[in-house]
Amino acid sequence: MKKLFGRLIKTDFAVALLIVISWKILLTTLGFILSINSDGGAGLLDHTMYWDAGWYTTIITDHYATNLASAAFYPLFPLLVGIVNLLSFNALGIPLAGQLVNTIAVWFAVTALIKLSREILGKENKYWLVAMVLAAPAAFFMHVFYSEAVFMAVSLWAYYFALKRQWLGVGILLAVLSAARLPALLIIALCGLEFLRAYDWNLKKVFNNNLLYFLLVPIGFIAYVIYLSIVQHDPLGMFHAYAHTNDWAYQVFNPNILETIAKSGYQVIRAVIGVRPIDSELIVNILLPLASIILLALSSVYLLIKHRKKYLPLAIVGILSLIMFTLNSNIVSVHRYILPSLTIYVAIALLAKHIKKPIIIYAWCIIGIAIQIVLFYLFATHRFAG
Repeated sequence: MKKLFGRLIKTDFAVALLIVISWKILLTTLGFILSINSDGGAGLLDHTMYWDAGWYTTIITDHYATNLASAAFYPLFPLLVGIVNLLSFNALGIPLAGQLVNTIAVWFAVTALIKLSREILGKENKYWLVAMVLAAPAAFFMHVFYSEAVFMAVSLWAYYFALKRQWLGVGILLAVLSAARLPALLIIALCGLEFLRAYDWNLKKVFNNNLLYFLLVPIGFIAYVIYLSIVQHDPLGMFHAYAHTNDWAYQVFNPNILETIAKSGYQVIRAVIGVRPIDSELIVNILLPLASIILLALSSVYLLIKHRKKYLPLAIVGILSLIMFTLNSNIVSVHRYILPSLTIYVAIALLAKHIKKPIIIYAWCIIGIAIQIVLFYLFATHRFAG
């Protein structure tokens, strides 16, 4: 029994649980302190319930029936929170139920990162990806009442199963993911490209029985379409939601992504020459997203040039991500959108391993944590942080 327990506490799931509990305690404590200083008498989880959390709370309580704009937020996260709260006979309450869902999701995400690190970087570097993701500037969004944690967990396991050629698992997870967020398209593309790589990019080999598992992929999205057609009488309400509110008036489709990026760069130049102030809006909505775009582009190019044989799918999806995240005539929140982007983490980790300079990982973590603390402060004190 003692030996069995010893083995269990050394498993990836056990180690991940310890990491996640420590991380959650740290963020909860910090968020609570920030909320007290901001609100005076804040509750323990009040700091998690700002901004988009209001939309998810509305969805949980009215099931998309009263606010047509809420359809922009896909149902997986609010559905899970609602189920957990219902199973507790509403004793937990929505904020605590959300924390339980996110804690489990981050636990699974960290476990997947450990396994992916071992697969990609070797046993001796199995915690690199974990450290990089938890230290990323937008990592705290996996702690607050947002869908990031659930999206990360399902995405990472889908990719891990793809690397292991477990295509049934990939199909099931992608089906779930298609009900999570629109960027699920990028993960679907990543796993699809990995499927092609598994068969040497040979179309004759690709058409086999395993391809049928990908027919499962749209199930989650189709279920959402059917539900919206019943509740809102608009099966494509998730795409029409933006017309029902002024909250996202800045989101205007513009395929000229170079123009969008250039306009943001112009605002930086204006700040440098003193025409506009260097304030939190400039830093959060322009500088940080621009830095994220540059980093994602460089990471994609690096994988494309140096690691094309094994990581061409990640390189391609990195480029697709750049396009997708800048199609709405702005780059606001790009630093949050790229949080699940393995392209960046894998590229930096492979570079550090190749040149034998783990200090690159340490530098990423130090800089990332510093920025994350600032963003978390802005979020927990009612300022927008992406």
